Formats: sequence, structure tokens, C-alpha cells
Amino acid sequence: MTDVESMASAPVSTAERRTSTGSLYHGSLYHWSLIGFLLVTLPLVMALISGLLSMSKYTEQSQQVLFQTVRANEGGRTLLERLVSMERSIRQYQVLKDPELLSVYRQHHHAFISVAQGLRFYRLADALRIPLEGVAAAEEQLYKHIQSRLDRGDVGLTEEDLQGYVTLTLQARALLQIGGRQVGVEAEALAREADRVRRAMLLWAALAVPLALILGLLFVYLLTRPIQRIERVISELGAGRFDRPIVIQGPRDLVDLGRHLDWMRQRLMALEGEKQRFIRNISHELKTPLATLREGADLLADQVVGELNQEQREIVQLMTISALQLNGLVENLLEYQRLATRRTLAELSEFDLALLLRKVLADYRLLVRSKRLVIMDELVSLSIQGDREAIRMMLGNLLSNAIKFSPDGGRIRLSLSVQQGFACLLIEDQGEGISAEDQPHVFQEFYQGKGSSRSGVKGSGLGLALVNDTIQRHHGRISLLPVAGEYTGARIRLELPLDQEQLPEVTQ
Repeated sequence: MTDVESMASAPVSTAERRTSTGSLYHGSLYHWSLIGFLLVTLPLVMALISGLLSMSKYTEQSQQVLFQTVRANEGGRTLLERLVSMERSIRQYQVLKDPELLSVYRQHHHAFISVAQGLRFYRLADALRIPLEGVAAAEEQLYKHIQSRLDRGDVGLTEEDLQGYVTLTLQARALLQIGGRQVGVEAEALAREADRVRRAMLLWAALAVPLALILGLLFVYLLTRPIQRIERVISELGAGRFDRPIVIQGPRDLVDLGRHLDWMRQRLMALEGEKQRFIRNISHELKTPLATLREGADLLADQVVGELNQEQREIVQLMTISALQLNGLVENLLEYQRLATRRTLAELSEFDLALLLRKVLADYRLLVRSKRLVIMDELVSLSIQGDREAIRMMLGNLLSNAIKFSPDGGRIRLSLSVQQGFACLLIEDQGEGISAEDQPHVFQEFYQGKGSSRSGVKGSGLGLALVNDTIQRHHGRISLLPVAGEYTGARIRLELPLDQEQLPEVTQ
């Protein structure tokens, strides 16, 4: 069983799931959501409870004050009625000497006392309580005075005795006026209390809503942070970066998901190693017979083994072109394998970019001749610094694509210039070009556009990906330009810095 198969068959045990730091102390996503909901709603619930308690207290106070005020007013009016009745009864008794009238007088007095004592049980304000106690005491004293004279057998009461009820009546009327004013005072007090309760509830709301919002945003951040981390990890895995272990902090569910992603990362890393070994082995295995094939084709083309006729020369030419194309595919595979293991630039050297491009173009002379292509050479001598072998491979891929996709008898234009410290190379052809649908993907590894299938030209899908990688490692830029004039195919612009030593090293 290989390493990859053993990793694929290795389950993630429960013990392994519990070995990560703090995983036993992480609740599940359900628990986090529940706790977050409770904490977010807690300020709002507290504000609601405080408001309900304040409103309940205010309602109870309002009912109590209203009840006391109404009973005090009713009691004052009853006392006034009893005093008037007592005065009328005693005056009638003074004239008629009827014992029944004296009995009525005493009944009114007892009723007066009962009402006055009943009012004392209510928590009246001092403005009502003191005058009420004064009226009750004065009436009691006056009643005792009259009763004592009647008990002594005095025939008649003096006007001074009867005038006491007039005074008490006036005091009772004044007590009613005080009660009316007290109603207004209590109403104002209740209005102030209502305003205080309203301000308190607004204050609680002003504190609870922002606090709940802050807590909600905090828990959203705590919940989305591991999810965003998982998204970044998946993007890194998709980009082929398997060197960094994956650790997810957060709810237990996401921690377990992160652990499975790390297991998948290790498996992908092992698969990538297997793929690189396969590419390296198959590429080296192809190099030896390919070199023999090219050497044999060159010997036949040079007529070392004898003179060839026209048909034989055409066959040899086809063999040479096919060997060249196959050699380019093998070199792309080797370069891809090399970049997968080492992403930094090799030793920098200084060379003439135009001369290097002409040497690469010379390797494709047979293919150019077979398709009767016209090369418009607008290159100027230009010295740059960089990885010469990587740039040679890049130029070979670009020229190979331009030649393959150009129609028979077409033109390819090569122009080179200097702009703001960059060497600008423009390669244009008259082929089908790169469709708008393919343009966002042409620099991806192993991507082959629909144009290649229509034209019947096949490739490995690594050429432009290696071109883009070489440009990035040299801190350059590559862009696809729209068609212009007679060049209706692909128009690719490369920009390479003239001096690499002034730029930071690129590592991935």
C-alpha cells in the first residue's frame, strides 16, 4: 500500500479529534449560537423588565394617590353634610324641644366621628390631614360642651354655642377647597413621575439597544472569523499551497472541520508529490529517445547516410518539426516540475533579450518555413537581468503558440522597446486569437481554450501558465491586448524590469 493510499484509508479517530489545543473547551456551533442569542437578548430583556417594574410601580402609585384623593374629597363632603345636619338638628331642637331631634343630632355626630376616624387610616398629605384633625377635634369639643349643658338640664343653648357649628362648617368648606387643590398637586406629582418613568425607559432603551448590537456584532465576528479562515484555507488548497498546517479555532464543529481539511491537505500534498515524481520520471524517460530521434532526423536532413529525394526530405522535415514540438512539451513538463519544488529565481545573469529571442526563433525555422510565415522583426538590442533559462522557455512558449495558431502564409510581428525601466515585448499574430470567454483562464495550469479544439492544435495546457509564472517571479506584467489593424489574432504584451537586483525577491 502506498503512502497516499494509507492516508486515504486512515480515519480521523475520536482521540485524534480531542488532541488539539483547547478542543474540549469549545462548544458546538449550536451552543455558540444559543449563548450568543441569550447574551444579545439579555440587555433587551433587562430593559423590558425594568420598564415593566417602573410602569407597575407608577400604576400602583397612581391608583393609590387617586383613591386617597377621591376618598378624602368624599369624606370632606360627608363631614360638611354631617355638620350642616347637626347644626340644623340642634337648632330645631332648640326651638321645638323634641327628643327625636336630639336623637337625630346625636346620630349625625356619631356618623361624623366615624367618617373622620375612617379618613385617618388613609395616608393623607399634611395639607389635608392637619385641617381634618383640627375640624374633628373642634367638633368633638363642641359636641361635649353642648352635651354637658344638656346633661345639666339647661333649657336653652346660647347663640355662641350654636355659632360653633357655623365656624366648623366654614372650616369644612375650606377643607374641601384644600382637597381640590391637593388633587391638582397630586396630578402634577403623577405627571412628574410619569415623565421620570418615561426618561428611565428611554435611557434603558438607549443603553440596551447599542449594547445588544455590539454583542451581536461581536458574536457575528467570532462566528464568521473561523468560517472566513476556512474559506482562505480552501482557496490556498485550490491554489496548490499545501505546506502550512490547517488549524481552525472556534466552535467544536468548525474545529473538527478544520482538522478534516488538514487531513485532506496532507493527502493532497502526498498526491502532489506523487504527481511531481511521475512528471519528473516520465519527462526524463522521454528525453533520451527524443534526443535520439532529433539527432537521427538531423543526420537524415544533412544527408549523412545518402542523398534524399524530395518526398524523403519532406518526411524528415515533418519528423524534425514533430520532435521539436515534443521537445517543447517535455521541457514544459520539466519546467513545471522544477517550479513546483522551487519558486525562487535561479542565479541572475545579464543578457541581450533581442538576441535570445532570435535564437529561440531559429529553433522554429522549419515550422515557420513549413507554414510559409512572415516574421516582422522589430527588435532592438536590449540588455536585461534575469533567469536566462526561464525567460528562454517563456519566449519559446509564446513563439510556439504564435506559430501554431497562425494561418499558412500569415504574419507574426515581434517588437521590443524600453518604457520607464521596463523591457516591453509585443508579440502579435493573425490567428484566431483568444476569445473573451477564455481570456480569464488562459494563464491557469492545464487549461486549454475552446479555440485549440476548433483549430485542431493540441498542447499540454502549461505553456501560458509557465509564462505567467516566469513573469511574476521577475516582477513583470503580462497583458492581452485587443486586435489592432492587420493583426487580428493574439496580441500579448510582456513587461520585464531591466534590473532585477533593485527588486525584492519573490517567494511563494
